[in-house]
Amino acid sequence: MEVVGQLRVEVVYRRDHARLWRSLLAFTGDPDLASDAEAEAFAQVLRRGEAVQDVAAWVWRSAFRIAIGLLGASRSHDEFVRRLTEDSRIEPSHAEFLALLGSLSQQQRACVVLRYTGGFTSEEIAELIGSSAGTVRVQLHRAHATLRAELDPNEIERRLG
Repeated sequence: MEVVGQLRVEVVYRRDHARLWRSLLAFTGDPDLASDAEAEAFAQVLRRGEAVQDVAAWVWRSAFRIAIGLLGASRSHDEFVRRLTEDSRIEPSHAEFLALLGSLSQQQRACVVLRYTGGFTSEEIAELIGSSAGTVRVQLHRAHATLRAELDPNEIERRLG
């Protein structure tokens, strides 16, 4: 791979790494899965080189798709919560909030995490997850309704930001 392509990836990594990892942690509830998904996405974009036009969008989209694959459809909410509460790297108050996110569907959780941790608009989220902006807004509305039953509305952004 040529140096220019490596530099493009490095710029995205330096700018987005912390935010992407926090987003993946909130989505998966597992620091190891978050790290694995992020590392694999960056490794893949490095292999693809100049073929990738928008490195940041490609990495975010790929990292979430990889995380979904690593999570698998079989992981239950109870498993999600158990992993969070047993992991000493996650503060108990943060684990409690992440456990609330675990009660959402994967699509709702992805939308919430990308909106509040990632800072993306509905249109950008739609592009990242391969959906429409309208569907993203519906998923956010439903997720907010679920979370609102447990938290003050301002608490969502405070805890994820």
